[in-house]
Amino acid sequence: MKLIHTLNKDNENIDVFASEAFLKSRSSEYGWFVTDAYILPFIIDKKLFFKRMIFTTACLPLKKNTSIADEKHFLDAVIQKCKEENLCDFIYKAQANVLFNVCPESSECIEWGTYVVDIASTQENIFNNIHAKHRNRIRHAEKHGLIVQETDNIVQVCEIIKQTFTRQKKLLYPSLSDIQKLQDNLQEHIVFFEVLKENVPQGVFIFIFDDTTAYCIYAGSIEKPFSGSIALMHYKAMVFFNTKKLKNYDFMGARINVDKGSKFETIQHFKKRFGGELKQGYAFQTILKPLKFRFFNYLVKIYFKAKGSQFEDIIKKSKANK
Repeated sequence: MKLIHTLNKDNENIDVFASEAFLKSRSSEYGWFVTDAYILPFIIDKKLFFKRMIFTTACLPLKKNTSIADEKHFLDAVIQKCKEENLCDFIYKAQANVLFNVCPESSECIEWGTYVVDIASTQENIFNNIHAKHRNRIRHAEKHGLIVQETDNIVQVCEIIKQTFTRQKKLLYPSLSDIQKLQDNLQEHIVFFEVLKENVPQGVFIFIFDDTTAYCIYAGSIEKPFSGSIALMHYKAMVFFNTKKLKNYDFMGARINVDKGSKFETIQHFKKRFGGELKQGYAFQTILKPLKFRFFNYLVKIYFKAKGSQFEDIIKKSKANK
């Protein structure tokens, strides 16, 4: 097991979320765990005197015919390396679309998923594979003159995303500087979309993409967007990436165990109706320093409460819903 801070040329293009360009846009401290079988990128997020590690991909195989047992051995070695070198206080849940095949030792695990649409077919097939309700909404939006286009107005994009998160009482929305760092580092691998009704933005998306997959990392809308506008934007984005010869369209995460009738169930139905496959695996967190982890969560809960919101531990919430 090696811990490296610079990628060699053979591994530079394995995944956009494993690239140095992406990692350094998220944190000044980052690296990769490497063996002859796998590579696993991470960032270190520092808050006060807390250090949490976040993986930005699953274990990326470097050779053929790796097994679940190999992945478990690798993840256990990663956790041991974190302990021995005091790399972090806890390993937080990975990025939203990251799916591990196995749960490592001494970790809290939940089933996790992400909806991925095959966009390698024809544009006609992409549309026909969408659920009839979404197709009707898309036609409705087009009939009323809505337009989807790229935009370079990231100030407006960030503001709409912020408004969306604020309405949902979510405090962890990306700042303008966060998005600017992504744009500066990823350059041709990031794109911004907006959907307009008579030149008034109804919603916005931010995509990161590589040679195979487009990832919808952030989305937002005005309070009452025109009916069908968000469905239209997803469809037009799929067409856009289809013309770039990409194969997959990733909706970036899906909770497996959700409360019936909850907003999360509604979100899952919305994603599912674009004809995607629900890919499933595991998400986990590993607590290396329990006292610091409890103190961190305590402070986060106080902060959220002071802002009129409520902190949610996704791992514990999902386990409770099983």
